[in-house]
Amino acid sequence: MGYLENVFSWSKSRDEQFRDCQRKYFYDKYASWGGWDKTAEPDIRLAYVLKNLKNRWAWKGESVHHVIEEVLKSYRANQPVLLEEKLSRLTDRMRSDYRNSKAKKYFEDPKRNLGLFEHEYEKPITDDTWKKIHEESSNCLKNFFNSEFFKELSADDKKSWLVIEDLEEFDFEGAKIYVKLDFARKKDNFIEIYDWKTGKDESTDATVQMGAYAVYAMHKWGIKLSDVRMYLFNLSSPGAVAKEHPMTEANLETAKKFMRESIAGMKKLLLDAKRNIPLPRANFKYTDNTRFCDFCNFYKICEKYQKPS
Repeated sequence: MGYLENVFSWSKSRDEQFRDCQRKYFYDKYASWGGWDKTAEPDIRLAYVLKNLKNRWAWKGESVHHVIEEVLKSYRANQPVLLEEKLSRLTDRMRSDYRNSKAKKYFEDPKRNLGLFEHEYEKPITDDTWKKIHEESSNCLKNFFNSEFFKELSADDKKSWLVIEDLEEFDFEGAKIYVKLDFARKKDNFIEIYDWKTGKDESTDATVQMGAYAVYAMHKWGIKLSDVRMYLFNLSSPGAVAKEHPMTEANLETAKKFMRESIAGMKKLLLDAKRNIPLPRANFKYTDNTRFCDFCNFYKICEKYQKPS
């Protein structure tokens, strides 16, 4: 494998991490770089392993997303899809993830083997709590299968489907932007973009995330904002429906302004912006909200919490 360059990029999740704690952001985006190589320096390798940990809520969402991706890709290939088979697939996947994480196989290969935050930090999570995570994941999948939207998709012209969980990139004012659309299709001369949600509390304003999707769609397909329709689909409740998230010109400008300022804030902490070389880690401030620290993947290597030897 050739040399991989750490190119600066922006995404909504990257922004959230930066706002939560700049030091966490440093560990994730810079201190872990190159840690995929098992021969990397131990501190780099450890940072990379910790970077890839998922907490149980993120694991639930990721598991549901993966199976829905399989469902849609099977549909697109005109292959039969049965709910019971996919529920079994979800259970098998989560059981395998749990066993591998419990055995800490993620230290061998963090990308192939899921690592759960709760296992790495030996959190006292009861069996009932883990069972509830599985139940909620299964219910999300059932709600997707039982939705009117899924019935509509089954009769859809699959040639109109544009994106299924594809990681895409585009340029925004000289910065590389990453987006991962759960699903997109063309319908009635509009581009429809869907985002699955698996949490109960989805009150967070989605304007920035959906705004980034809109900028991508306009760039990718050469369309106007008025040709884009955005939908948030919360799968946590029975009878769930895809709710349109209006994207006006004003909302789009708000999202662009947010992205512009977020990128500028990140680049202020670069010694060399062209080569994405950061300032020394001391310039990346710790969060003032210590609640974040209790759930931080990098707790065990954070200088703030390590006693001098």
